[in-house]
Amino acid sequence: MTDQTNQDQEQQTEAADELALLKARATQMGISFSNNIKVETLRSKIQEKLSADDAELAQDTDEDEQDGPAESVQPNEAPKAARKKTLREELIESQMKLVRCRISNMDPKKRDLPGEIFTIANEYIGTVRKFVPYGEATDEGYHIPFCIYTDLESRRFQNIRVTRDRRTGQTKTETSFVKEFAIEILPDLTAEELAALAQAQQAAGSIESASNTDYMV
Repeated sequence: MTDQTNQDQEQQTEAADELALLKARATQMGISFSNNIKVETLRSKIQEKLSADDAELAQDTDEDEQDGPAESVQPNEAPKAARKKTLREELIESQMKLVRCRISNMDPKKRDLPGEIFTIANEYIGTVRKFVPYGEATDEGYHIPFCIYTDLESRRFQNIRVTRDRRTGQTKTETSFVKEFAIEILPDLTAEELAALAQAQQAAGSIESASNTDYMV
């Protein structure tokens, strides 16, 4: 019974992660949707939009061919790539883009934690798993994938505040949900800074290869 419950919770988490990614993609594509939309419905909307774009592209190509003969390709000139990126390729490109930031954990219960491991998983980008440090370790900027950044931004914790009424002397407990993380976005590193960082990582032996479906960043 416990194994079944854990499996159901994992499936719900994956569905929530996929829905968040699809919402981000739909927003980029200009697709409107309600906050309580289902994963299947939003996936269909995105696919319909992609199909419509493909049809429009094909129509434009036909019109160009009718206007006149195609330009000749010189022997040393490479042909232009016409293949449109798949939804999976576009999501990997957008969701794996690195964001440089400072990260502070605002939850008092996690005051002594140096950081935590976060995991994002769905059928499009596979599994993305990363240890994210907090506080001083990120003062100079720390890079995290965009999908983990959006996950951190969406997290809330229950804050409990106890106050005392000066007139009656009675205590009052107030609860509210507040952002778990304070994240400051920093400018991207310059080409020179990136080169120096790559050399430092290579010297420390911290560069590891990742599989196509399991990103360790």
